[in-house]
Amino acid sequence: MGWWSEFKKWLSGANPPDHIGDADLPACRAATWEDVLMVTGLLEQHAAKYVLVGGYALMVNGIVRQTGDVDIVVENSVENNAKWIAAMAELPDREAAVLIGEDDPFPRDDDPYGKDEGPCVLRIADVIVVDVMPRACGLTFAQLVPNIVRVEVGADQEISVLDLYGLWLTKQAPRDKDRADKTQIEYALTQLQAWPADHEARLVSIQKAMETNNTSGIED
Repeated sequence: MGWWSEFKKWLSGANPPDHIGDADLPACRAATWEDVLMVTGLLEQHAAKYVLVGGYALMVNGIVRQTGDVDIVVENSVENNAKWIAAMAELPDREAAVLIGEDDPFPRDDDPYGKDEGPCVLRIADVIVVDVMPRACGLTFAQLVPNIVRVEVGADQEISVLDLYGLWLTKQAPRDKDRADKTQIEYALTQLQAWPADHEARLVSIQKAMETNNTSGIED
């Protein structure tokens, strides 16, 4: 896996912005790979059902591009919400501690905050930004399970990441960033001859999911 070594070299030599600017959020520094391991490590410790998506998931799959936050999709159930909230409450600034005890923490589609950031997205602004979602591009955690892989990231640590095709499914939104990611993923899938046999059926499924949920993915 030569790309993995190059990926880590790129991360160690990258010069991300000192913080992520947002008028409604405290200054948060850009996330690094070590932060990804911190977030996923906490989720693993609490046995939360999650999957890494967005920019860092692309990088794990060999498509390197810079991103400033950590994006995860979680199973939206009372039991699992308690687990991932407990995990995120252990981040350095403990910003997520206010969510402890919330059975249904995600903003509603008609919530003004939810509309600003994307339907149902919960943004945790700790030392870094972690976007927690019950679905990506209309697809729930359960719908993404077939494309969740376990990746070894250290001698004793594995994390859950969407594979290339799973990431392609979450890049159907009209944003310029999503279109650019989608193009790169399609090229990689073609080169690797990794398009699944049920591609057409899965595409129909995601289109129906997007229509049903009336949402689009926002992960960076």
